[in-house]
Amino acid sequence: MEDKNQELTGYNNKKGLDYIKLHLQKYNLLMDTFIGPSVSSVQKIGITIDFLLCTLKYGAGINDYFQYNFYKRRAIDRKTFIVGRKWIRIIKTCNGTIAQPDFDDKSRFNSVFKDFIGRDWIDLDTCTQDEYESFVKRHPVSMRKKKKGSGGNGIGVYNSESEFKSLDDLKNKHFILEELIDQYDDLAEFNPSSVNTLRLVTIVHGDKVKLMNAVFRTGNGEGCTDNFHHYGLAALIDCKTGLVVTPAVDKKNNKFYIHPLSRKQIIGYKIPLWDEIVNTVKKAALIRPNVRYVGWDVSLDKVGNVCIIEGNCASDPDIIQMPDQIGKWPNYSKELEKWF
Repeated sequence: MEDKNQELTGYNNKKGLDYIKLHLQKYNLLMDTFIGPSVSSVQKIGITIDFLLCTLKYGAGINDYFQYNFYKRRAIDRKTFIVGRKWIRIIKTCNGTIAQPDFDDKSRFNSVFKDFIGRDWIDLDTCTQDEYESFVKRHPVSMRKKKKGSGGNGIGVYNSESEFKSLDDLKNKHFILEELIDQYDDLAEFNPSSVNTLRLVTIVHGDKVKLMNAVFRTGNGEGCTDNFHHYGLAALIDCKTGLVVTPAVDKKNNKFYIHPLSRKQIIGYKIPLWDEIVNTVKKAALIRPNVRYVGWDVSLDKVGNVCIIEGNCASDPDIIQMPDQIGKWPNYSKELEKWF
C-alpha cells in the first residue's frame, strides 16, 4: 500500500508539473504573440509580476490579460472587463451551474429547440439503419458534429459519396449529422467556404429577454466553420439597428475592415432580416427560462429563414470585448443587480 501511495503521489506531482509547464508555455506564447519576442528580460519580469497581481485582484486568466491588453491598461479600465472570475459569476448567477445537458449535448439541443433549428438532422447513436440510409440519400454531404464539444472542435464535413461509412462504424462514437445550411447569399459572399453566423447573447428574467450583445462572425478561409477560436473573425453589431459597428478581429487582435479574402466590407455592413433574427432568438430563450444566460449562434438560410445552430450557456466574453476593446462588465453587473 505504501508503494502504491508513493506511486500515486509521484503521478499527481507529475500531473502538477505538466500543468505548470503547459501554462508557462502558453504564457510565453501569448507574450510573444501580443507583445512581441523582442521585449527585454526586465520588461518580461515586470509584465509577469503585473499579470500575477491582475490574477489576484481581478481574477484574470492568461488569455484575459493578453487579449484585453491589460499590460498597458490602468486599473480603472481593467475592472470594467469580464474576466474569468466575473464570467463564472455571470454563469452561476444566471444558470446555477456551467453544466446544462439541454445545451451541452447537440442531440438534446436539437430536440428541445426543434422549432428553431431549420434543418434536418440525425443522431447516429440512436437511429436505425433505414433512417441512416434515408438521411445520407437526402443529404449526401452533411455536417458531422461531436454531440459534446465546444469551440468548433469535433466538427467536420461528412461526404457519404466519397467516404461512406457504415452505421456500425459510426454508432456509439457520439456524432450527429446535420443538413448543410445553404446560407443567405449576402452572408455567403464574405466567406463561401464556411457558414457565417451571428452570436446573440441574451439574459432572461421571467418572461423578459434582454439582448446584451451581438456579434457578426465570418470564416477566414480556414476550415468549414467561422468559429472565432479556429481562425474566424468577429465584429460587434449594434443591437438596435443590426449594423456592424467595429472592424473584425481575430484571436491575435489583428483588425480587418474588409474581409481579407473576399474583400467585402465588414464595418458598416447591415445584417439582413435583423428584426426577425432578434425575435426568433428571444422566443428560443424562453424555452428553457431557467438557463438565463445564453450565447445563441444563428444563421440565415437561402430564403431568409432564421436557423439557430446552437446555444452556448457559458458563452465566452472574449468575442464581445475583443473587437472594440471595451469592457462589458458594467452592463452585465447592472442586469445582475436589477434582476437577481
